[in-house]
Parts: sequence; C-alpha cells; structure tokens
Amino acid sequence: MKLIIFDFDGVLRSGSWDIFYDAYKVLITAMGKNPESFFTDVVSFKKWTNVDWHKNEMRILGGDTYVPNSEFNRIFHDACDPHLKLFPWVPDLLAHLSKKYTLAILSSSTKASVEKELGELTQYFSFIIGAEDVRSLKPNPEGVRLILKLTNTDTSEALIIGDMNVDYLAGKSAGIKTALVVWGMGDREELQELKPDFLFEDSTELFNL
Repeated sequence: MKLIIFDFDGVLRSGSWDIFYDAYKVLITAMGKNPESFFTDVVSFKKWTNVDWHKNEMRILGGDTYVPNSEFNRIFHDACDPHLKLFPWVPDLLAHLSKKYTLAILSSSTKASVEKELGELTQYFSFIIGAEDVRSLKPNPEGVRLILKLTNTDTSEALIIGDMNVDYLAGKSAGIKTALVVWGMGDREELQELKPDFLFEDSTELFNL
C-alpha cells in the first residue's frame, strides 16, 4: 500500500449530528427560510439531509442544478466549525504514517475549513480535496479517482478511511481498499454490515497500518 486517503470530519476531526443540525438551522434562517419547513428535530434532520450537501443546498435555495454559493458555505462553516476539534492524537498519527505512505484528504467540507483546522499539519498531506474541488461528493468516486490520478497511484495500492457508508461506497466504486472507524458519525451496526477491509474500533489501531 502506498496511499492513504482520509475523510476528515468524524475521522480526524470531531463531529456530531447535533452540531450539523444546529448549523443548518442557522444557515436556513440566514437564507430567509424557516428550518421547520425542512425538519423539526435531529431525527428528522438525519432523514432529510444528504451527505452530498450540494443536494441540500439545491433543496434549500431551489433549482435543479448545483451552483456554487460562497455565502452559503461561509455561513454554514462559521456556525459549525467552532464546535469541531481535531482529535488530540492526530499530529502523532500523521507524523508516523507520513514516513511510510503518501497521505491525502477527501472531505465534503470545504478545503478552507480543513486547512484552517489542520494548520501546520497540512504539510503531511500531498493533496487535500474539498467539496469545491469536485462536481459530485461522496458516495460518488470522483474525488477518490482524482486523488489516484494526482498521486499516480494504482487502485491496488490505495486505502480510504472514513466514518460513514458514503466513504466506503466511494472507495468501493473506485476499486480501492476500504476502512471505517466507529468513533465518527456512522451507525456502528451499519458499518459492520458493510464488511470493509478494515474496521477500526480505536484510534490506536491506525498506528499499525
């Protein structure tokens, strides 16, 4: 294996459904609409939301075609990012793995949000692909294939590590190895049923890759 592709939120940075629920309420209100016309609580929000948030944006703003909206992104991340924190073990993990592998990030967050959180740790990544860098977000394999091309890596030599089924599906569709972590936002039983190549129960296991 030569390349490890990390999802960001839920894998290297903390996240929760409550945080995203609150951020979307702020966002929808700022767009001049009533959040309760879309969802009324966290449970209904989880059913309403799509991990490909381009589709959420189209549902909120209207229209059948995704058109990048920098103000939409800014409002969401201003509401959300202060509540998201890099896990304390991440610096040591990146320093360790970067000695053996090429590292990359494929995130549905914006590249700016990821890089701001990482700070000087961005040095460990050859490429960081954010939501603005692809037309279709995970589970579409576009981002995975882009990273494979940029790093000149064969599918047999790459691994994607995520916390939700969309990460698994993106990796599987691209033909690379898949790994899922249980400390993110995915449902543990659902992740187990997917039978990824690796299922990590604890962050310490990542150091053994």
